[in-house]
Amino acid sequence: MTDQQLMDEALKLAERAMTLGEVPIAAVIARENKIIGWGWNELNAKRDKTMHAEMVAFRDAAGRYPIDATDLVLVSTLEPCVMCYGASLLSGVSRIIYALSAPADGGLARVKPPQSPETQVPKVSAGVQRDAALRQFQRWLDGHPQQDAQRDYVSQLLRLDGQ
Repeated sequence: MTDQQLMDEALKLAERAMTLGEVPIAAVIARENKIIGWGWNELNAKRDKTMHAEMVAFRDAAGRYPIDATDLVLVSTLEPCVMCYGASLLSGVSRIIYALSAPADGGLARVKPPQSPETQVPKVSAGVQRDAALRQFQRWLDGHPQQDAQRDYVSQLLRLDGQ
């Protein structure tokens, strides 16, 4: 699958997340050109702040690849945070593909990779289908007029992106 096709799948999941009352953040894990893990933010559904799309996708993919794999691809509609980037460093991710940057709290520029031999620094492709992700976030924001932490977060994303 191409980067575009992988992101298409993540964007479809983000649409589903919105129908379930979540912010449109979704991720897939791929290996050998096949998606092996899917997830979207489940913060509202699970009432758990660690249920980020990437973490859900990692949990979904567990057991579908060798524990020592080093060729996973993480695809997310939003730049991974510190927690999710840290998990990718330890989980055999060789590439990270994301749509929209998260300047206030994205993890890629904030985490110093460990130096242990079992970790690797993934290559990054940023801005893949960025405009589609922006439209999803704007639609979510338009449909959530009540002020809360998630609305504040999405407003900040769009503001820092220049929208």
